[in-house]
Amino acid sequence: MSILSQILPKSLIYKIKTYQIEQQKKEIAKLPLLDELSFEKILVNDIGLEKGDTVFIHSSIDKLNLAFPFYNILSILRSVLGEEGTFLFPTYPKLTSYKFLVSGEIFNVKKTASYTGILNEFARRQKDAIRSLHPTKSVTAIGKNAKELTATHQNSPYPYDICSPYYLINNFNAKIIGLGINTSHLSFVHTIDDYLKEDFPVFPYHNQLFEAKVKDYSGNIIDVPTYAHDMKKMGFDLPKFVEDNFDKSIAKNINIDGMKFARCYSKPLFDKMVDMALSGKTIYPKKHYKSDWKPKV
Repeated sequence: MSILSQILPKSLIYKIKTYQIEQQKKEIAKLPLLDELSFEKILVNDIGLEKGDTVFIHSSIDKLNLAFPFYNILSILRSVLGEEGTFLFPTYPKLTSYKFLVSGEIFNVKKTASYTGILNEFARRQKDAIRSLHPTKSVTAIGKNAKELTATHQNSPYPYDICSPYYLINNFNAKIIGLGINTSHLSFVHTIDDYLKEDFPVFPYHNQLFEAKVKDYSGNIIDVPTYAHDMKKMGFDLPKFVEDNFDKSIAKNINIDGMKFARCYSKPLFDKMVDMALSGKTIYPKKHYKSDWKPKV
């Protein structure tokens, strides 16, 4: 579709996408209905969530054949995780990081909508939700450790490094899960890029360091320096990478009645990916490796 979008009229591209969405809806409607009890059992029995867990959630609700309103998922999560639990969602703005930063638009932590799924946007609007102050890779957290996990995201130009919620979830032995989606959107993998920095085989960003404007919870405008991913370097197959390199005790894609789910344990996944990267194995194609990079182990 990316190639076709460059040569076909926008009106035709829109019709093709609309048709694809309608066909997808018809296919999903053929799948067994998930009621609330069945959904909770999947969270507990198949994905393995427990009281007190810290859980980072990727979702594509349209790919689940739910028999209940999607927003009830939050109350189910609260019930499963309990008062000691914390759950997080990526809440990125509409444009790619580069386009958003080039536009000069101010990121408003209270008002800038999330375009990473309807559940994520609903979570962002909760009264007890706390959103990190990053202009392009913000994370919304709810629960006991929400403040701690989101407090320092704006402190580094590398959006996935040790200041970010993506890395900090390791301190809580977090689980990363997919609801209606497998590991295809596993943004956590970029923590390895930013943790290793110059020791990582690839520089995945545009060279320009942007000075983004962010409106914080007090209404103050602050400057947040950040890099933006170079989308030309993002050509990788994460589900295949997971299947090929990790034992299912660390990371796995799950299919239940034709619906996709996923579960990863952040700390062992991080540790193994760091070791792999230092030896020269990453999610990125070799053509993007630095010309002077050499294995560190």
